[in-house]
Amino acid sequence: MPSSSTRRIRLAAATSTAALLCGLFTALPAQAAAPRTGSDHTPDRVAGAHTDVPSFVRGLKDRAAKSASGRKETPALAAEEHLAQHEDVFHTKDLDLSKPKASTVDGRTTVSFTQRHKGIPVLGAEYKVHTKGTEVESASGSLFTDLKVSATPKLTSRQARNRLFTDESLRKLSPKGRTIEAHDLVVLPRGEGVLTYHFTVKGTQRSGEPVSQQVYVDAHTGGIAFSYNDVAGIAAAGTRAAASAQAPAEGEDPAVTEGPVTAKGTNYDGATVDLNAYQRADGKVELRDRTQTMFQKTGGEILTYDAQGGDVQDYQGVLPEDTPLASADSTEFPAAATDSGAVDAHTNAAKVYAFYKKQFKRDGIDGKGGTMRSVVNVTSNGVAYPNAFWDGTKMVYGNINGAPASVGLDVVGHEMTHGITEHTAGLLYVSQSGALNEAISDYFGEAMEVDDEGLAMNDPMAGLIGEDLCGHDEDPATCALRDLSDGRRADDDYLNIPLASDNGGVHSNSTIIGGAMWDMRKSLSKKFADNVIYTAALENFTPWTDFLQARYGIVDAARRLGATSTQLQQINNAFDAHGIVPGWEDVEAPRDSVTLAKDIAPGAEGMDMSHNIAVDGDRWATSYVDLKSFFDGTPEYGIKTGLLSRPEKGATDLSTPGVWMIDPALKGNKLYYSRVGVNGADVVSRPAGGGKNARETVVAGGPGDQREVDIDGNTVTWVDIQGDEADVWVKQGARPAVNITPEPGTSAVRPQIAGGKVSFIDYGGTSTTMLNVYDLASGKLTATKAGDLLSSATDYVANGEYGFAVITNPFLLGFQNVKGYDLSDPANTAKQKSVKLRSIMGSGVQLGVNDTQLVRTDLMASVFGTGNANQPKLEVANVEDVMTGNGGTWQRVSCAVTGQMYPGMDDGSQRVVWADTRGTTDIVTRETPAGTCS
Repeated sequence: MPSSSTRRIRLAAATSTAALLCGLFTALPAQAAAPRTGSDHTPDRVAGAHTDVPSFVRGLKDRAAKSASGRKETPALAAEEHLAQHEDVFHTKDLDLSKPKASTVDGRTTVSFTQRHKGIPVLGAEYKVHTKGTEVESASGSLFTDLKVSATPKLTSRQARNRLFTDESLRKLSPKGRTIEAHDLVVLPRGEGVLTYHFTVKGTQRSGEPVSQQVYVDAHTGGIAFSYNDVAGIAAAGTRAAASAQAPAEGEDPAVTEGPVTAKGTNYDGATVDLNAYQRADGKVELRDRTQTMFQKTGGEILTYDAQGGDVQDYQGVLPEDTPLASADSTEFPAAATDSGAVDAHTNAAKVYAFYKKQFKRDGIDGKGGTMRSVVNVTSNGVAYPNAFWDGTKMVYGNINGAPASVGLDVVGHEMTHGITEHTAGLLYVSQSGALNEAISDYFGEAMEVDDEGLAMNDPMAGLIGEDLCGHDEDPATCALRDLSDGRRADDDYLNIPLASDNGGVHSNSTIIGGAMWDMRKSLSKKFADNVIYTAALENFTPWTDFLQARYGIVDAARRLGATSTQLQQINNAFDAHGIVPGWEDVEAPRDSVTLAKDIAPGAEGMDMSHNIAVDGDRWATSYVDLKSFFDGTPEYGIKTGLLSRPEKGATDLSTPGVWMIDPALKGNKLYYSRVGVNGADVVSRPAGGGKNARETVVAGGPGDQREVDIDGNTVTWVDIQGDEADVWVKQGARPAVNITPEPGTSAVRPQIAGGKVSFIDYGGTSTTMLNVYDLASGKLTATKAGDLLSSATDYVANGEYGFAVITNPFLLGFQNVKGYDLSDPANTAKQKSVKLRSIMGSGVQLGVNDTQLVRTDLMASVFGTGNANQPKLEVANVEDVMTGNGGTWQRVSCAVTGQMYPGMDDGSQRVVWADTRGTTDIVTRETPAGTCS
């Protein structure tokens, strides 16, 4: 692994491969450096990450050399020849780049290139050269010079598809209506690259929350290399889903229409508003706006549909043909159109169109005058759907706090701006690029609302996102979804959040970069600030743009728009004030724990559904991803193990080239884990101490993926994953292994064995997740609910006497709580306990348990905090007190200014082993809790 002097790593808690990939793709500085501030530290050249191609260049002004090619001088030719003439800077000679594609706005031309490797697209690889006429002014983006991965897969697409459901997030989807779409091969960039099969899996969680999971399966090993949800909601993690073609709007035949009319309606605030509508020949009046400029040019309309209480899962990426336009019997729309949100959705969509048309000459969301569609009045499982989202082709609105989600112009503008970002920068909706995506939507949604309401930029209400959705007795300042004036800083407040929670912090971190942009709007003229942000998104940003690259892109866009030195100073001041400065990610901190292993990238950060830290007696073990192999493009997972009593000896590395080793479990000096290869995954064991005779013994094999091994005494349990089916198997000593869930439809995760019981979570139910407890002596299986229609169990730990499930509500930013179960009587609700968290609504909750202690960590307690408080902190309490006493007296495990994650514990002690993150990620331990931290 690279030393910290070679590469600082700052990895966070994560439960899917995407969290690791995105953190490394977008979040790491090129080299260690102290944060710097200043009036203008935008350099002329910024190094790219793990590539010879710089991410930003300016100051190399020259014109296309006609004599070099004999072709007509054009911006595209200027860009091509500029890259070639400065090969010492750009290093693109040997790259497979697309033909240049030029677009011009107000005399500024952006020439774009995308990259392929051996004919295969490279994910997010795009470069933009900015010209004025044929003079090159700057260039920015991400291209990758070290790609060498073989373009020949070792798996077929069908074999890769069969491995999809080792991605636990897919097994949380309801089988009803789930679809799988196979795409072409894609190379994930870094080092030599990762050849993958790309799939889109669409469906809904059992709560009804729509999901469009983008899954990339390693074509050489069959492991899940990258996976993230791609549906964007105002109050939930996710972004745009690629949607199928829309059904033709009802009544488009001009022979049965009479023409545009001005109708009347009442918005949710009680004001009478004019509605651009359309009256049919039968007298019916529909919310169909054909008065906008785009209709005359392209036939584009603004259409508002009423789902009439239809389930949101039927509106993800498609528009059912029988969905009617919101309509009335006359030009006076009734109260039902107000209550459904149709009046506000139609009015606000027209305002969004007008804003972009007037300010930027942009003709609609796609920029080509395409029809803008909204659907209101959707539900989920028969109850209100508390969200709104852009699905790639249309807006879908539910009801939040009793109000239609379309009430707020900032919400409507936010979601429709996601569509514009999709058609321009294409920012990937993960980690920093995803937070920038959210910030752009927040910025323009709020800019529209502030201007529409005539608010001053220093008004306390200016900057609040979603305050119109607050209840009547709630304070907008405290109940708004976000505040662009919250003052958060990247170098103090950035939250490294697992991708499974808010797609790596796309909402939680958005106000850091969004706040910097909003401060620009306060210090500059509003129109100029808006033009700068829009121009940067249109012409500078590419899919992997991170916070610092966004700063450079915005400054560059401002220069090209003619910013004065004073304006450039104000822009740089705004970014300085939010800590978005070189070196902000590279922060060290002291620790009060014993270091067992340094510079570890925990396997759980890269491999979904992976156990991370195991402890038994004096030995510990953790799965990890080898960073050198990762940066070479051939990620491999190994296991490190060591002795608690001999920390000075460091860790022993156990790894095998060409296979992944994950899910460690310990019994004395015997190590168990899953060995993942091209043909599946086996559970194997070996002596943990290594040595020449440390041979692997297959404990469980077969055609599926054997995962999540756990052991107690001479009894081993694991999950066998074959497609949708994920069964729990048990092997006791020399007896044959037994499938304890032979009935079809099981989708088990997290099997835990202790005290003669095997307990686990089952996603296989049609309505809710279940906690199952299997008694080894009697063979009896007891099941009880772990969640409800709006929530489900997403993690689980147990000590044989008690089990603890993390319950997640996907509608509310993934907020979580923890429920404890008495495993002797798990279905007895009187014995079920709610476990205290550091905040009322938890997020990113992780648990560890032994026979006497329960340890927890929670991100949400500090989402709106600063400094030390904004990192996840481990706390421990007596497990018996938690379940039968007063809820437990919780003590801090460590007082360090660090992120503390993935706790592991052994029976009979208070010792905790965990991954400690700040600048680097190390495996550390404390024998006793630190107690109260000031």
